[in-house]
Amino acid sequence: MEDKQQKIRQLFVKLAEGTSTPDERQELLQHLEGNPLPEDLPLADELRPKTGWPDMPEHDADRIRMQILSEAQPVHTTRIRRMGWWKAAAVVLPLAGVAAWLFWSRPSSSEVVEYVNDSHSVKTFRLEDGSEISLNRAARLTIRKSAPREAWLEGEAFFTITADASRPFVVHTRHQLDVTVLGTTFNVKSGEHATEVVLNTGKVKVGNGGNAVILQPGEMAVYEADHRRMSRRHADTLLHTSWKNDLVPFREQPLREVVQHLGKQFGYGVEFEGPAMDSLMFTGYLSANDLRQSVHTLEETFSIKISIVNNKLHVSKQ
Repeated sequence: MEDKQQKIRQLFVKLAEGTSTPDERQELLQHLEGNPLPEDLPLADELRPKTGWPDMPEHDADRIRMQILSEAQPVHTTRIRRMGWWKAAAVVLPLAGVAAWLFWSRPSSSEVVEYVNDSHSVKTFRLEDGSEISLNRAARLTIRKSAPREAWLEGEAFFTITADASRPFVVHTRHQLDVTVLGTTFNVKSGEHATEVVLNTGKVKVGNGGNAVILQPGEMAVYEADHRRMSRRHADTLLHTSWKNDLVPFREQPLREVVQHLGKQFGYGVEFEGPAMDSLMFTGYLSANDLRQSVHTLEETFSIKISIVNNKLHVSKQ
């Protein structure tokens, strides 16, 4: 038994060094599936590579944090010796991400309040301090009960924050980007590769560590995660927040792309009758949840006919 434990420890060390073979990794997996005792696993210090732990990219660490917060499952703890759960985490998670995973320990469902929009229209929620949050489709906002003016956002949301000089409201997004406000209205779109913050009224600070900008109304901050680059620019606030009114904005966009967007949104294919309409460009707003109204707007704008044929949006000249 002791020889087997020693072998398992050696396999863990090889895994940490990146020298293990596929067969050795399979053997480790089978060992873990057998629910080994904590003392059968090596300590984290025993796994430290000679060159030290690699840095985890910011967007990966933040993705792990947001996933843990969003799941919000109760944690059942058991007293174990020599931090066995820490060692198990070093195998289950990527080695470079263990520190982030430990720091953002999963809260129980009793510790957080979650606001989720799983519908096809915008949902608006009112917080205890009177602030209002409008969530776009597939968006999720998580707030710890112990810190009611601190939120974690996945997706897109529009915030109308009640002023409180003694307690700033902070929105955490992907890529460790934080938006700090006292009282204002602004839009945050937290995506996989970029985060956009558009300020309607008031003043906000947008930053990730030492890289921060102060926005004035009518400005937006864009953080590009792949390049770790922050920029500030002028913004069309109506364009960026029209989703809050169940509208989809278009600016000088080809008609073909507009109809393709409608098809994707409502589950239809797209078919154009001839190339004559390829040069048509559309600027305006269409309904995000009423296909008939959107079709009528396009038909009146361009004197065209859009009908549903064989589960496709068929576009032809009138």
